[in-house]
Amino acid sequence: MTNFNHVLIELIMPTLIKNLPSKIKENKLKTGIFLGLSAYWSLILIGTLVTFN
Repeated sequence: MTNFNHVLIELIMPTLIKNLPSKIKENKLKTGIFLGLSAYWSLILIGTLVTFN
């Protein structure tokens, strides 16, 4: 069982470590776009409500 775990770690871990920076960058990009669009639409909705009131 120990040899299997060791082989598994040696095979899988390098690919995870290589892909980790791109995954973090991709998630930060998605989060940034989402927050930017949310702030933009919030300002539009608030401005519209203030104008009508």
